[in-house]
Amino acid sequence: MRSTQTGAAGPIRITIIGMGLIGTSLGMALRSADEKEAPLGSIFITGYDKNNRATADARGRLAIDREAHSLVEALRDAQLVVLAIPIHEMRDIFRAIGPLLPSGAVVTDVASIKGQMLAWARELLPSGIEYVGGHPVLGKEQTGASSADRDLFKDVIYCLTLPPRTRQGAVDVVDALVQQIGAKPYFIDPQEHDAYVSGVAYLPFLLSTALVEMTSRSPGWKEMIALAGPSFRDIARLAAGDPQQQRDICMANRVAITRWIDDTVTFLLEVREQIEDGNGEKLLDVFTHAHDAHEDWLNKRPNMRPGEAVFESLGRIEIERPSLFGRLGRGSRDRRR
Repeated sequence: MRSTQTGAAGPIRITIIGMGLIGTSLGMALRSADEKEAPLGSIFITGYDKNNRATADARGRLAIDREAHSLVEALRDAQLVVLAIPIHEMRDIFRAIGPLLPSGAVVTDVASIKGQMLAWARELLPSGIEYVGGHPVLGKEQTGASSADRDLFKDVIYCLTLPPRTRQGAVDVVDALVQQIGAKPYFIDPQEHDAYVSGVAYLPFLLSTALVEMTSRSPGWKEMIALAGPSFRDIARLAAGDPQQQRDICMANRVAITRWIDDTVTFLLEVREQIEDGNGEKLLDVFTHAHDAHEDWLNKRPNMRPGEAVFESLGRIEIERPSLFGRLGRGSRDRRR
């Protein structure tokens, strides 16, 4: 690997912007890998957060090699930049880093919405800067650097979304980063990603919110509280999520989310009609189908990409270390579409 600035041999210089749970855990996972076996080889990580205390905490947890106190300092020698910040800050950070990025740098992110990230990257990043979208499919109720875990990404599906004509070296280096933290790279179209994630991640939050809103608005809510048992608690838990984050997700992915809402409204109206008409047979069919689908989902191996079980039976192909300037030799990428 050669520096994009000096041409001298040296470690890959990674900058992580955002020293919360994800950013700090990412740094810990990258730095804990055996350098001789790690896909990225030798690395040097700079961390930056607008909250200097968060950056210091990340340094104390050995997530980064160097603390930066400004974006200029953080990006000065960066070859790979990871944006690990909330969605509502993404547009501004794309705009801020654009003029500061060294030529040839690669930018990736961890946002759970990919179509909007790609649009902002196209709009605000200059030519000569490559963008590869990323989304680790994980969740943890705790937040902040103090809750960081170097094993947070282990065996987690990590979605990668590519703009058209993305340079091979840029894809390779982000792919290697994902593998180095123990996650599973899963290449997917950004619009497809957003449509699917809306159904399995954001629709549940909206349904949880609907439950809490409808019951808490009832005149009998004070009396109902005593009757709210485990079933209410399990579904209502999601409504405790960060309101601003959930608002931002809905605003950034309006098309996909509203389609899921429309389908859900249609389904509920159909169930309402079946109950009103006393159609127990049809109602039983609906509940049985949902029960069987749930059991089938539980019986699947966790965090398996489509076709992965078949792929694993063929054995693992050794993947060579990537270069920001292209492959140093023959390699292999496991693209999942």
